Amino acid sequence: MILQRLFLVFIAITLAACGTTGGKKRYKTAYKKPPINVTVGAGPNREMAIYAMKFIGTPYYFGGSSPEEGFDCSGLIQYSAKRALNINMPRVTAQQSEFGQRINADELKAGDLVFFNTTRQPNSHAGIYLGDTFFVHSPSSGGVVRVDSLTNPYWQPRINDARRIK
Repeated sequence: MILQRLFLVFIAITLAACGTTGGKKRYKTAYKKPPINVTVGAGPNREMAIYAMKFIGTPYYFGGSSPEEGFDCSGLIQYSAKRALNINMPRVTAQQSEFGQRINADELKAGDLVFFNTTRQPNSHAGIYLGDTFFVHSPSSGGVVRVDSLTNPYWQPRINDARRIK
């Protein structure tokens, strides 16, 4: 019985160690639930953040890149960048994550891009930062374009990159 308990403690400690970030700087603060009305902060790409907010509630559609068909995460970014900033972004998150200038997550300003590792692949998901920890994105099949917080326990540990596109 004691041996079984020690084994369980060992497994718990081992699993906890596997979940560490390895010293990579993360966006750390207390969780903030998105308010009904999110204010878009200041930033060099603020217009893109404001533009993307028009699509809240638009259905997720894999490969979607317009409000008529729906958006996936990279489609929302590409569409918003083109319409709001006249910037031709690549279509997929892996290529978008190489566009512009890399910044630390604690330097994010409205309109910057934030990337996540959601499928054990770096930059497998992306959103547009709004300010005050909030970002707009098209999360997954069956979902809609929505606002979430970087402090959400799901998103926070999955942040793996941030970019400023102008």
